[in-house]
Amino acid sequence: MFEKLGIVTNIWAEEIANGARFDELMVEFGANGFKDMEVREGDYLRNSEFGQLIQELEIAMSVYTDAEFRTICDAVWTEQSYESKHPTLFKEIAAFTEKASGLTLSYAMSHPWLSQPTDSEVDTQQIIKAKKLAYLLCPERPRLRLVDLETEGDIDASAAVANLKHYSRLLPDYPMIFAVENARQTATLTLELAVASGAKLTYDETNTYRADGTTVNPPAEFWRTIKMTDLTSVHFKQKTETGVLSEVGDGYVNFRAIAEHLKTRHYTGDLLLENTPTVHSLRDALRSREYLLSC
Repeated sequence: MFEKLGIVTNIWAEEIANGARFDELMVEFGANGFKDMEVREGDYLRNSEFGQLIQELEIAMSVYTDAEFRTICDAVWTEQSYESKHPTLFKEIAAFTEKASGLTLSYAMSHPWLSQPTDSEVDTQQIIKAKKLAYLLCPERPRLRLVDLETEGDIDASAAVANLKHYSRLLPDYPMIFAVENARQTATLTLELAVASGAKLTYDETNTYRADGTTVNPPAEFWRTIKMTDLTSVHFKQKTETGVLSEVGDGYVNFRAIAEHLKTRHYTGDLLLENTPTVHSLRDALRSREYLLSC
């Protein structure tokens, strides 16, 4: 199972801050067997050369109809001819997708989906852009994941479900896996809202643990509730009293138990490593994979 471990690209934040290129890290990790990669939005990404390309693309999107943009995305990956008003931009994107050949890329960002948006139109446009980026990264299997790091306190479940249903309906001609992740809220509540809205869940058991090792909600409660058909991705990192570690090892999270749950229930989604960033993320990832394989 863990030999197919992938990564979340925010583990590269320190290296990119020190001048590393996003595309070169992508190629290096792919060559070392990490084929599934979730491109995580954030300052580190926007400050990379690939992030600059994304920002140019977001500006250019408005010039194309939804159908035109999808046609270009498909053509870039299949190396077919296409018409574009931004030939230089899409030539650079084609060079990136060539390097990404053989990898499965998805897209994830922070977004307050648990709360009623203050500006519905701005909120809608943010999701449309994100969906188009997710499609560009992998037209064969696009996936967009949202994680809410802002909303705290009591949750208006009806507003959260309405948001997710609205987001799912956007760009109906862009078939896509739409997912949310448990973060500040419990995994069982996040799962309940995802199922009610028709979205999938990305599960990170580390997020259920407080600094002292107690849990927001017991993992056993989540595993009694979850159906594998509702789960699209599982994130792996380890936490101790010092915080989230730079490589997976002993700590609060019982990886052997998680692996047993997934294996016995025939889980088919991806497994993604999300260590705390360092300047040697590949070494950390390789050691983490070795540890998880020992589980």
